[in-house]
Amino acid sequence: MRKGIFGFLLSIGLSSICTAQEIQLNIDPVVEQLMRIWVAQNKTNPRIEGWRVQILSSTDRQQVESGKSQFLTLYPDVPADWVHEKPYYKLRVGAFRTRQEALSFLAELKDNYPGAYPAKDINIHPRDFLE
Repeated sequence: MRKGIFGFLLSIGLSSICTAQEIQLNIDPVVEQLMRIWVAQNKTNPRIEGWRVQILSSTDRQQVESGKSQFLTLYPDVPADWVHEKPYYKLRVGAFRTRQEALSFLAELKDNYPGAYPAKDINIHPRDFLE
């Protein structure tokens, strides 16, 4: 039974490989223009969804900026920046593709930042990702 099904699938696969088909696409000019705009915008402003580690949150901006300076002293190769989500300023560090990568880095930070936690970020520039 297996040989019969395998042979049948193999013959279908070979016949589709051997048969050359020509496909013609008629794309609406408006759709084509929108696609060009979308590609151009993504080339000039590439952003990727990923994870960061939030180490500090406060309503005091100076406290967050001070925390950023302290963090960069300890970890100079790790990107750090704050975001303002009213009324809080949040200091987020690192850039990771997966939550698991963020958790791994978080384990290194736990001694200095016991309240730190992973935070999803939809606006990470590709150059920020840690290798």
